[in-house]
Amino acid sequence: MRSFVFFWLLAASGTPMWAEAPEVPSNTPYIVLADNLDEPNGYGFCLDTAGRNLTDLLHAHSCKPVRNNSTQPSDTQFTYDAVNKRAESVAYPGVCMQVLTSPYITVFGLLECSDHARQKFDLSAEDKTLRMVEDPSKCLGVSETTVRAGPWVRRDLVLTTCSDADAARTQWTFAE
Repeated sequence: MRSFVFFWLLAASGTPMWAEAPEVPSNTPYIVLADNLDEPNGYGFCLDTAGRNLTDLLHAHSCKPVRNNSTQPSDTQFTYDAVNKRAESVAYPGVCMQVLTSPYITVFGLLECSDHARQKFDLSAEDKTLRMVEDPSKCLGVSETTVRAGPWVRRDLVLTTCSDADAARTQWTFAE
């Protein structure tokens, strides 16, 4: 009976028991999904600019290893500013993650940092979610589908209802 109660407590905690933490090979800082999911190298999924160089869109991408001991920032390096409650690119200073919505689609963009409500996210120490300050019932998550991206993999970012979401796809870690 005791083992059943222990199992139930673990299952009810919202943390998947099969979660595997990624071994991120990137320089810090970065924001990475707490569960490796199916990233084939075990590197995890980091916030990333979509495509090469500075672009307007974001996704979750295999965290990239440091090349030749480089100290140049990677496009998977983001910092979380707890005072202003936003995720800012390290490689491209002055641009931050912002939710862009329409009646037909929601995407995550990389726009000039501002006090815009859709740039503000609380990184919860309790459940590891990045919740919109504007609507705390909404969390940053990743799609269910992993897509090949050259030698790496990626997932789309989604805005999801926190209470309905799979914790493995909505829990994030910020490494300073």
